[in-house]
Amino acid sequence: MAESDLAPLKRMIIERACEKLSVAYARAVDFRDYDTFVELFADDARLELGMRLEGKDAIRRSMEGRAEDIRTRHVLTNISVEALDSKHARGIVYLTLYRHVGLDSLREAPVPSTLPTAVGHYDDTYILTAAGWRFQTRTLHVAFRNPATIKA
Repeated sequence: MAESDLAPLKRMIIERACEKLSVAYARAVDFRDYDTFVELFADDARLELGMRLEGKDAIRRSMEGRAEDIRTRHVLTNISVEALDSKHARGIVYLTLYRHVGLDSLREAPVPSTLPTAVGHYDDTYILTAAGWRFQTRTLHVAFRNPATIKA
C-alpha cells in the first residue's frame, strides 16, 4: 500500500503508536525498566548511541551494563512520525538529556541540576511486528554536548 493509499484514520493510528514508542523508551531508560526497554525493539533492530547495537540481545546486554550511579531524564520534543505504509513508518524526535553521575543519584532526593548533558535528535524507523509497532532502527545524532557531565 502506498503512502497516499493510507486512510487518514489509519495514518493517525500508526503515527500515534510510533510516537508512544519514544515516550516509553525515555521512561524505561530513566526508570531502569530494561525489560520494557528491550521489548520496544524489533528482534533484528539496530540501536546507535555512539556505538552500534544489533539485535535485542545486544541491546539488553548494553542496558544491563549501564552504571547504577547515573540518573537521567530524557526530555523529548518535536516528535514527528510519518506513516510510509501499513507496516512501516519513519520519524525524528528531538532530545534534551539531563544526567547526573555519582552516589547522590542512588538516593530518592533531588540531585543538583546542571546544564543538559546533550541536545540532539533521534532518527527512527518503525516496523509493525506481531507484537505491535516497534523500533526497527534508532540512531542518535548529538548536536550539543556538555563535557562536564559525561562520565569518563
